[in-house]
Amino acid sequence: MPMKKKDIEKLLKKPNVAVVAVTAPGGAPHAVPTWYEYDKGQIFFHTGAEAFKTKCLQADPRVTLVVDTRKPPYKSVILKGSATLEEKTDDKRLERMAHAYLGKKQGKAYAKGLKGQKVIVVSFKPEHTVSWDYGKESP
Repeated sequence: MPMKKKDIEKLLKKPNVAVVAVTAPGGAPHAVPTWYEYDKGQIFFHTGAEAFKTKCLQADPRVTLVVDTRKPPYKSVILKGSATLEEKTDDKRLERMAHAYLGKKQGKAYAKGLKGQKVIVVSFKPEHTVSWDYGKESP
């Protein structure tokens, strides 16, 4: 059963590792797990300037992000859109994501090690959303 908007936002605000799918220059799919941040209806994630997914997005900005609970009752959200890329330092977001995914102590150490480094900030506002919550399915 599809999820309600408030339930989708609740799931997206949790630190679930997402799978980002892009199209490789030759047309093949390329998918990679990643940390992300959901803020005011927009998705953000970081990547390196030389990363393959960066090259893919520069050639074709279409992106799909899949977030799921990975344990019963299964819930999943699939977001599709067109990404924008910006190279910059993004220390505050990096620290927020590191704390969310690693905990305060490890997250602080992780973020400190990357402080001041430029990253590619990928962002997109979903143009299409698919969701389901198997906990709401009829038996």
